[in-house]
Amino acid sequence: MGNRKLYIIGNGFDLWHGIPSKYADFKAYVRQHDRELLRTVDDYLPAGDDWSDLESALADLDIDSIIDDLSQFMPSYGADDWSDAGHHDFQYEVDRVVQSLSKELRQQFSAWVHQLPIPSPATAQRRLSTLDPTSRFLSFNYTPTLQQLYGVPGEHVLHIHGSADRPDSDLVLGHAWNPSTRPSLNDRHDIEDLDVRLTEAHDILDGYFSKTFKPSSRLIQEHQSFWTEQLDIDTVCVLGHSLSAVDAPYFEALVAVPTIAAAQWLVVCRDESEAPSKAALLARFGVNGPNISTCLWSGI
Repeated sequence: MGNRKLYIIGNGFDLWHGIPSKYADFKAYVRQHDRELLRTVDDYLPAGDDWSDLESALADLDIDSIIDDLSQFMPSYGADDWSDAGHHDFQYEVDRVVQSLSKELRQQFSAWVHQLPIPSPATAQRRLSTLDPTSRFLSFNYTPTLQQLYGVPGEHVLHIHGSADRPDSDLVLGHAWNPSTRPSLNDRHDIEDLDVRLTEAHDILDGYFSKTFKPSSRLIQEHQSFWTEQLDIDTVCVLGHSLSAVDAPYFEALVAVPTIAAAQWLVVCRDESEAPSKAALLARFGVNGPNISTCLWSGI
């Protein structure tokens, strides 16, 4: 590939093209298809009214509320209606919540992504006139918008979190808090005094954080060849990425490549008020301030 430009594609790219790919749209989909999952997310994850903080919220599971709400399944061993058959009821209910917020949430997310309407050149309301399909693309989106709308060859695009147009591709949805750095819920001085049902539930909840962790380091390592191929890049264009902390490892890995660190970075913004914060976020990832410029979507 002769083009020396790298595009970094985020969800704002799909939104600009009229694709209803906001987390609010995902919430509306879940409301229609799985009301129990909807309630579980709203009850135990601080995802916001429109689920705009869904990924980061996965790291802030409301453990206390889960234990309080399900404590009815952990009656005293001395209760008149106690039965040995109920010894695992509490743990079972806790596991149901964990499975709902990990496995079932990902399943619904995948189903939603696969039904998103992707415009074609004939149906698109607008297109970017300057986007060069011979460039290289790091896409954080799951959709094949680049391929279907702009004719970008699939081998030019790395869908770092999976691609909806590949049936064998797992779609990655998760938080950035590495579970290995998080203390276990059973790492406490009074562990000997806890009900065994509670300690087992703690183990299940500890497992939740592993199930919902976005393994950025592993994904970077798996696609190491992509990073090493970017040796001749002189321009990086960020289209529609929020530059959120959950994806910081990818940007830090890019900036670790000397030519990319020295490249000119252009961040496309929705409005002028967004420009200073976008530039500051890139600088926090390690991009040199003088190398950063911004423009509006209408300017590309």
